[in-house]
Amino acid sequence: MRLEELLHPLTPEQFFSEYWERRPLLVRGARGRFSGIFSSKDLGRVLHFQRPMPPDDIKLVKGVHHYSLNWINFDGSPRLDAVRTAWREGYTIIINALEKRWETVALLTSSLHEQLHHPVDANLYYSPPQTISSYPHFDVMDVFILQLEGSKIWDVHEPVMQLPMFGEKMTVPQNPPPPLIMSEELHEGDVLYLPRGHVHNPRTTTTASLHLTVGVNVMTWIDLFSAAISAARDDVRFRRALPPAFLDGTTSMREKFRGLLDELPNTLDMNGALSRLAEQLIVSAPPPPGDENPADDAELNMDSVFARRGGVICRALEGPGYAAIQYSGGKILGPEKIGPSLRYIAEHRRFTVRDLPGALSEQEKMVLVRRLIRGGLLEARETSEDR
Repeated sequence: MRLEELLHPLTPEQFFSEYWERRPLLVRGARGRFSGIFSSKDLGRVLHFQRPMPPDDIKLVKGVHHYSLNWINFDGSPRLDAVRTAWREGYTIIINALEKRWETVALLTSSLHEQLHHPVDANLYYSPPQTISSYPHFDVMDVFILQLEGSKIWDVHEPVMQLPMFGEKMTVPQNPPPPLIMSEELHEGDVLYLPRGHVHNPRTTTTASLHLTVGVNVMTWIDLFSAAISAARDDVRFRRALPPAFLDGTTSMREKFRGLLDELPNTLDMNGALSRLAEQLIVSAPPPPGDENPADDAELNMDSVFARRGGVICRALEGPGYAAIQYSGGKILGPEKIGPSLRYIAEHRRFTVRDLPGALSEQEKMVLVRRLIRGGLLEARETSEDR
């Protein structure tokens, strides 16, 4: 499921210009549109087969209280009977990082990651009727709340901190909380977008609620500048150690600092910063789930049709004597003559081997495509439809 499907009838362009990082958005949707993602019937399968481990993977929460009775097996996994008992007593079951445990959720988060380029994860909340799962609080990530089953009322308040970053905390006033700006009941099929920092507190009514909180862990301009500064380490002047007793901040140290600061803009490069962030965000991340077929390239010929796998971010880059392509879960580096073909692959979702431009021979093109298939970037297509 892509962003435009979550936001319809609003377009992504309207969303980014009017709501992204600015204000909440409620999108009403048809019942059943999330039925293929996850259901309450799947919860028992996750607990039994995936065995999420408390307290990082699974929590039982009611307001500010965690379930205090013993509900953990000797191996650290949750006792299913105790989880059921806690839920009947009003505790919400929270499973963190569900995208690591359920394929359809992983496909959702990888699709959004491909479009947004910001890391995306998903936490599941299963709340019994007539309960408050949390008191007013705010998140340090932007979230899309997908109501999978039942309903839940969301009170949304003004932010107490503008665009908080990871690790930043602030006590939220409880009596009274910040001014209320929205109070809406989400039903099956609805989506609520909340920018980070907006205080919120959900509660169920007479029905149970199953919702997925899809978190967008945004990368900021500070992250980009930090990556650019880190990329400046090739300049030996910035690699030298700070002087002894540097915490004293001597006059000579201040002069050295100002001198290096004047030179710093000349060393900063946005492409280098983006490449460093890409290494961190996509190359080192696991690839999205898919039908891994080692025979995909067995019948490869010049007119074979291939496509970039869904949910995969792809970025081509070139430098003196080399060309490379970074993608979700991997990177391929080669001589600069493969650069035109890598750029073409990054810019086109579907193509034949023959389409690849540049000075590569037919055999070299097929070798390159085989590498990208085995690396997880490309997959075979039987026809040239939709090209």
